[in-house]
Amino acid sequence: VSEINQVWTNLIDNALDAMEGKPDSELEIKTRKDREFVLVSVIDNGAGIPKEVVDKIFDPFFTTKAIGKGTGLGLEVVQRIVNQHKGRVDVFTQPGRTEFRVCFPLE
Repeated sequence: VSEINQVWTNLIDNALDAMEGKPDSELEIKTRKDREFVLVSVIDNGAGIPKEVVDKIFDPFFTTKAIGKGTGLGLEVVQRIVNQHKGRVDVFTQPGRTEFRVCFPLE
């Protein structure tokens, strides 16, 4: 269970960082059951992830944050934990909206 908490902590921390300084920042967390899966979405209205780096965001030590702001391990940890629990994590991003969708089997 503590591993799953690490998933939510990392995704929420990243969303908050993405919205830093934005006056109308909004963080949305949605959950729903889809047949034999549970889907959890963490959505922010930050700048979005540039398309030239979106394929690298789950790589160990990759970060777009300033030196001293991030290790580049948060999303790698998210993906590893989700995979260990036979789930998957997908990202959908555009300027002004990023959604990390985590899907876990119920069984």
